[in-house]
Amino acid sequence: MNLILFVHQDASQQGEALQKKMGAYFGEDTIQMVHTFNALKHILKQPGGNDQKVYILLAESPRRLQELFRLIDLLDGRRIVLVLPDDAKITVSMAHRFYPRFFTYINTSYDDLCAVLNKMTNKKTPIKEEKNDK
Repeated sequence: MNLILFVHQDASQQGEALQKKMGAYFGEDTIQMVHTFNALKHILKQPGGNDQKVYILLAESPRRLQELFRLIDLLDGRRIVLVLPDDAKITVSMAHRFYPRFFTYINTSYDDLCAVLNKMTNKKTPIKEEKNDK
């Protein structure tokens, strides 16, 4: 699995739309879901094999973004995509400290996010288009 989607267990409602969109676009079996900080830490501490992974981190609130920031040392050098709670100056400033490949906001349709992930993972065609061709 090259896509690791972090949606905290307390953010299930906000994360459901993102999870559905990515599942429809890439296929549910290509996405590894992570719902706790301990599980995310465990994945980040595993040696090797992480250079091909893309970490999609949902920060549904400023507090969650601050909690993710505590893991910034473990995220160093990883391919990160952030979903931010708002476009406040302090939020965007903190987001840039992760050195993400891309960031978007929680109130979007996630089409741009899926297009960026598609390019990052070198996927040729989205699942939804493959189904329409058959």
